[in-house]
Amino acid sequence: MQEDLDTAPYISLFPFINQSVKLFEDQNRFLKKIILTGKICALEKAANLFSFTEKTIETFSDLKEELIPLLIRENIKKYSEELLSKGQISIDILIRNLFERTADVGFLATDTTIIDFLKGVYPSEALRKRLNEYTMKYSVYNEIIISDLKGNVQLNINGNNVIPSSASDMIIQKALQTDGYIEQYSHSDLFPSQNKTLMFAQKITDNNQPLGVLVLCFRFEDEMERIFKALLNPEEHIFFTTGKEIITASSNEAYKMQNEFKNIHTVSGITYNNGNLFISAKTKGYEGYYGAPWKSVAFINVKKKTQKAPTQSTINERCSLDENIKAIIHKADDVIEDLSDVIINGELIASKERVYVLTPVLDNLRNISSSILSTIKDTVGNLENTIMEGLIFDVKASASLAIDIMDRNLYERANDCRWWALTPIFEEELSRELPDTKRLTEVLEYINSLYTVYTNLFIYDNSSTIIASSNDPLIIGKKVSGEYITKTLSNSNTQYYFVSPFENTPFYDDKATYIYNATIRSNGKTIGGIGIVFDAYPQFHAMLSDSFPSSKTGFSSFIDRKGTILSTTHPTHNLMERLELDDSILRFNSQHPEHRFIVLDGKKYLVGIALSQGYREYKCQDNYKNDILSLTFIEY
Repeated sequence: MQEDLDTAPYISLFPFINQSVKLFEDQNRFLKKIILTGKICALEKAANLFSFTEKTIETFSDLKEELIPLLIRENIKKYSEELLSKGQISIDILIRNLFERTADVGFLATDTTIIDFLKGVYPSEALRKRLNEYTMKYSVYNEIIISDLKGNVQLNINGNNVIPSSASDMIIQKALQTDGYIEQYSHSDLFPSQNKTLMFAQKITDNNQPLGVLVLCFRFEDEMERIFKALLNPEEHIFFTTGKEIITASSNEAYKMQNEFKNIHTVSGITYNNGNLFISAKTKGYEGYYGAPWKSVAFINVKKKTQKAPTQSTINERCSLDENIKAIIHKADDVIEDLSDVIINGELIASKERVYVLTPVLDNLRNISSSILSTIKDTVGNLENTIMEGLIFDVKASASLAIDIMDRNLYERANDCRWWALTPIFEEELSRELPDTKRLTEVLEYINSLYTVYTNLFIYDNSSTIIASSNDPLIIGKKVSGEYITKTLSNSNTQYYFVSPFENTPFYDDKATYIYNATIRSNGKTIGGIGIVFDAYPQFHAMLSDSFPSSKTGFSSFIDRKGTILSTTHPTHNLMERLELDDSILRFNSQHPEHRFIVLDGKKYLVGIALSQGYREYKCQDNYKNDILSLTFIEY
């Protein structure tokens, strides 16, 4: 928040600050009356005393002129930083999700069954069944469409999406003219029942000859609802804008139509309009991908939000304050000390000079001093707690964001292994008495080149012997073992996947990671499995680093229920070591992030705690249970 911010327009937003202003003004007037009375009654006997008191009044007035604007600025700062955080998270989480879609459409467009279908040698119903399997796993899509070179729809899988025979969309022609993917968010004849559809399209080729176009339709509104529900309080809202029009509102479509929002599409930075505080954010991008030119605008009607002062009962720790705030607090201490000195000296004068008329004046001064002390303490306390509330939001939001990114990322890993297990070439080769290792390896290498979050992909037969590997030929012929392998080879459900414990493994240079597995079946029989080795160290570290609050000092960690470190940004903590933490953290079981004040390694930390909640079906409606805690530590 800018130091030169004009705080006058904002003061009405905070009744508890208004109350402090009124108290300051009333006490200042009463103090002046007392001093005037003292001067009249005491005459020259206490002239110097009350002259000194007049200077204290000036200091008290200056204190109010510094403290109140600072309190307003810190409250506006708290609101704006929270809004900015939520706006930033909303668009960055979406962009991370859509980045995965760009890989999906490129890979699926090379699927041999789709190519064979367009060549007329693979039946439509078999392909529709296969693509339904795809959307059962990648549940972010609600439609898959395949067109020919003329743009005619040859197949779609959503029975509720009735596509007119005359349907056309420029995305098909654009895809045919492009080697990469095309992304488009608009109304489309290909999905006429939706107001707008977010589509990813890719040209389908065979031996470099175009055959048609694949279109994946993303559940945009559903995804935005999930993001907003996780982020926003009832009084907060977010909409996305291109600068020309509102793309989507967070919770109330009526906001699109209200006049007060008509000129707010191009909001930049912080804007205050008719009780609404707006703040905008652009995506930071992910892996070089930035998506559509959207900007998120988060806002809150501060007038409609019930305002109350932060209370010491909810925050019983003092935060670190910057030098400007410390100087103001010292000035407040000086005012109280000066008034105390006046009272003591006045009592001495009254006793020595027998100026008894000073007694009621000093009594009044003592009472007003006590009242001023209380007002200053409350105001300074509100200031400290406002700052601490901001820090508490930071650690909770950071911990929550990190674990959300983890869940969403690993959701994709669970999808990948299950889908790749259905690759026809894998089924074909594992059904042979002597599988063609070279052919299998070539396919694995191609997949691994597209999905760089894996260090290796390997296939094993039903005796758990590895027969192909994308990145480590030395493991071919070796056995894989563990409960997760046993479950994979005894599974018959194409929706199930199995994950190794997070532990050191020779498949990851003896470091700890997860290996996601799925069953390869043919003609109703299990014939092997696929294991995909997640590159945990850089991926998890990036999640923690990206979600840590900027300009704060501290670190973040992922741990399990025993306190074992899965990943950390701490410079000296080691992976797979245990953090010595209280049971209230290790047994944390809330759906919502919380905070704690702790001492660790001799330092005081404010800690944000969030528990893995899963994403869509992942960890929510499947066979996988694995509690992971996300912790954000900020020194205070």
